[in-house]
Amino acid sequence: MRHKIISTLLILALVVLIGSGYTQTMRKTGSSGAAILKVAIGARATAMANAMTSEVGDVNLMFWNPAGISIESGKTQVTFSYNNWIADISHNAFGVSHSLGNWGTIAVGGMMAGIDGIEAFRDTQAGLDKVTYNTDPTFDFNASFFQLTYAKQFTDKLSLGVSAKWYSETIDGDGISAIAADFGAVYKIGYRDLAIGARIQNIGSDPEYFYVPFSLPMSFSFGASMSVVKSDFFALKAAVDATKPLDAEQLIFTGLEAALYNNVFLRTGYKFNYMGVTDEYDSRQSYQVSEQVYRKHWWDRETYSRTDEGMSVGAGVSIPYSDYCLVVDYAWTNFELMDNVNRFSLTFKF
Repeated sequence: MRHKIISTLLILALVVLIGSGYTQTMRKTGSSGAAILKVAIGARATAMANAMTSEVGDVNLMFWNPAGISIESGKTQVTFSYNNWIADISHNAFGVSHSLGNWGTIAVGGMMAGIDGIEAFRDTQAGLDKVTYNTDPTFDFNASFFQLTYAKQFTDKLSLGVSAKWYSETIDGDGISAIAADFGAVYKIGYRDLAIGARIQNIGSDPEYFYVPFSLPMSFSFGASMSVVKSDFFALKAAVDATKPLDAEQLIFTGLEAALYNNVFLRTGYKFNYMGVTDEYDSRQSYQVSEQVYRKHWWDRETYSRTDEGMSVGAGVSIPYSDYCLVVDYAWTNFELMDNVNRFSLTFKF
């Protein structure tokens, strides 16, 4: 009973703390930068539309909810993710976690992204003093972060975690850096494998380009997951996340994972309030000579898609051998206007 009370109080305190801190820093849409931090890492997470807040036991969760990296004492996991992102931007990540027993689980990892040879359309009249303007016909973009994650399972139901990361970015020879932190919690309810989780990501310093500061893409998520069907032969798990980014409206992420003999996996997910959601702009006005007034024309009203990403699907296979296990995951993400995206992940557990 005492552990249940402590677990409940801890997770409620975390949710209230990060929720209150988040509301105090809310800003207007489009105010954040470092957009590469929004790109999903890991094929399994992507296939399930990022509904990862309440998952546990996987090194890849260091990029989602740090509390989820908790694993058995003495165990180690190594992962590598490959992603050929839109516009031929490379986006790769790695992570290594190791359990220290009662001391908790520790992980290190990072992400590297970039593209070279972007055609430059430069302003011929420089406008800022003490700024050296590049005149090359092309420019490069490179970004990376490195992070240290720690998680501890305080009871058989509650895990808490924290990540510290250092982010750097260079565009056309001008670079910025920032320090950020993630916090998370996962709580197992006690009914079957039902779990709830909360996480807040990218709380950090405000870097600046050309004296203009911007915020990192902070977001707060609360989610739940449970196996709808579970047997030795077949299992079906459902997950849902409610996510509120700093610079966007409320998002709902949903994912399904079907497992056959716990070795072959099929996954799918959908991001609500993403693809198909449009913003409407007022129609043009014209002056009516006969009436001597300005009128709006409804047929000129225009709508624009808010984002391009929507459904995702994927598969995975777990290959056990003695005390070792190799997990291969794949994910495909649908983009309406851009190229569809393929991701691959390899995770080695021992």
